[in-house]
Amino acid sequence: MLDNPLPDQVMAEMDKIAHARNFEEKCRDDAKELCEDNYVFDSLIEHFQDWYFLYRVDHPEDQLDGDKDLIDSWWDEEGDLYDDYISPYEDYDPTPNGDSPYSDAEYIITPEERNRMAFESKRESHGRGNPFNW
Repeated sequence: MLDNPLPDQVMAEMDKIAHARNFEEKCRDDAKELCEDNYVFDSLIEHFQDWYFLYRVDHPEDQLDGDKDLIDSWWDEEGDLYDDYISPYEDYDPTPNGDSPYSDAEYIITPEERNRMAFESKRESHGRGNPFNW
């Protein structure tokens, strides 16, 4: 009796489909966890999941373990598509710190320093706090 190879081929194809679905689900779960850990806007998570899945398909050799640089890479590539957002992060502060290479100021003034300086300037202009005010 001859053995029919068709059932084996069908089962192999079904195994490939199941493996692909599991891989996509794992990629989406990993991407969502990465976004939640780094406080990415909820409305952008699905877009990042799509990008992350395609990235993993194109780069299967990369060992990824929750690297925030992936979110930054995605934003560099596709950030122009989202006009309503300056950054993908909810807690984004656009003020560069003094150590930032993108800072064009010699010294960055913090909000606390700015408030203190404004208060001192006001005291001087009103004749208080300046010993040489006649």
